[in-house]
Amino acid sequence: MLLALLAVAAVGGHRAYWRNSSQAITMRPLMLDEAHPARRKVGALTFLNAWELRSDNSDFGGISALVARGPNRFLAISDAGTLIGFSLGRASRLEDSFIAALPGAYGENVDYRDRDSEGMAFDPATGRLWVSYEARHAIRRFPPSLSRVDGIKRLTNTSGWKANGGVEAIVRLHDGRFLIFSETHQRADGSNSSFLFSGDPVESGTRMVAFGYRAPAGYRPTDASLLPDGRILILNRRIGLPDGFTAKLVLLDPAEIAIDETVGGKVIATLAPPLLVDNMEGLAVAKEGDRTIVWLISDNNFNALQRTLLMKFALNLPNKKPEAETAPGFETLTR
Repeated sequence: MLLALLAVAAVGGHRAYWRNSSQAITMRPLMLDEAHPARRKVGALTFLNAWELRSDNSDFGGISALVARGPNRFLAISDAGTLIGFSLGRASRLEDSFIAALPGAYGENVDYRDRDSEGMAFDPATGRLWVSYEARHAIRRFPPSLSRVDGIKRLTNTSGWKANGGVEAIVRLHDGRFLIFSETHQRADGSNSSFLFSGDPVESGTRMVAFGYRAPAGYRPTDASLLPDGRILILNRRIGLPDGFTAKLVLLDPAEIAIDETVGGKVIATLAPPLLVDNMEGLAVAKEGDRTIVWLISDNNFNALQRTLLMKFALNLPNKKPEAETAPGFETLTR
C-alpha cells in the first residue's frame, strides 16, 4: 500500500483546486534525525539546517530545480511552469519571496506540456538562466530580468523518450559548455542518455555529443550543480520499499566523460529514513567564506502527504587532483 501511495505521489499527487495568489512563503525548522538531534554527518556532508516551506499560493509546490543567485538568494522552478524566488535573512527568516509563472508558460497554443520545467542552470557572470523542459524536450534561455524567453532549443534526438522522462538536469560548466541528463531514457547498456553541448544550447552552431550516465542502482538523476573546482554534483532519487523516498549525491568529474562512453561517478552521501528526506529533486551549490554549501529541496508533487523540504549542508571533500587531460574525443568541444 505504501509503495502504491508513493507511486501516485511521484507522478503528480493531488492538486489544490482553489486559487490563491499570496506571495508569502513560511518556513518551519526541522532536524536531520529526530531520534538523534545531535547527528550532523551524512557521508561527505555536514548538516547545518533544514526547514519545511509552505505557502497558501495554489501554485506553490512541485519544485524540481534550484539555483543560488547570490548569498542566500535562490530561484526555484516547479514542474508546473512556476518560478519561485526567496532569500534567507538573518535568524534564518525567509524574505523577498515571490511566486509567478515562468515566461512562456501560458498563452495561445500553449498547454501543460510546455510548462513541465525540470532543470535549471545559471551563469553568475551574465545572470542568464537556462531551463530544461521534459514533456516537449526543450531548453529555454531567460535574461537576468526573467521577463521573457530569449532563446529556445528544441531537442530533436529524443526518439523513444517518455514525456515524463526527459531532460531532468542541466548544468553549465565554467568554460561555457553544458551537460544535460535524461531522467528515465536509457542507452543499450542501461545508462541514462546524456549529452554535452560545446556552448550555449540555444545558439546556432553549438554542437552536441552523446554519452551515458550510470546512476546508482535503482536511482534516477533529478538535478545537477557545478562545484567551485569544476566537478559536478548529481542528485539522484529512488522510490521503493521499505524506505520510501531516498536520495544519493554523486560526484562526477567532467574530465572523465568521453563521447558515446558511460561514466558513473562516486556516491558521497545518502539520505534515507530515519534521516529527513522526501522526493528530493533540486540541488544548488554556493560559497560561504571558505565553505562550499550544498542546498537540497524536495518536490511535494502538490500532495498533502508530502512536504517541501529545504536542507543546508557543508560539503567536506579533499581538494581536487591536478586537472586531467581532456577526455578522448572531446578536444573539439573544448572552448
